[in-house]
Amino acid sequence: MKRFSLILSYAFCVVGFLIMLGMSIAFPFIGVGRVATVPHAEQHAWISFALSYVIIALVLASDVCLFLLLDSIRRSVFFAERSVNLLRNISWASILSGLLAVPLFFLFIREALFISFVALFLGAVLRVVSDVIRKANEIKEENDATI
Repeated sequence: MKRFSLILSYAFCVVGFLIMLGMSIAFPFIGVGRVATVPHAEQHAWISFALSYVIIALVLASDVCLFLLLDSIRRSVFFAERSVNLLRNISWASILSGLLAVPLFFLFIREALFISFVALFLGAVLRVVSDVIRKANEIKEENDATI
């Protein structure tokens, strides 16, 4: 069952990466006019494009970190500094994505506020998890040193 869960996580990671890559390609063709909820959104479309591409880049970077974290789990390296750093990178990218989505709410896309909240919450949760793993790593190193 553990192996199936890991394979499923890898699959979600790859599918998510491909979806975000596809979104980065399709976004200019969709256009701001289709997704914007305010009048005359086309005049400030460059803001929407710039913020969206930065958010997509952060999500892609997070996905790569997640893939590397899954690789650490596959190799049974749980409590390591690398895992803490990868989780910390994912949390910062999530928090930054959430903050960058707020202007999209005020400028164009009403759903961006919900996306922003979810990203900020996820970033906070991952931050706590990375701190827990860091502390567990410290305890593990202390125990290894006393043996």
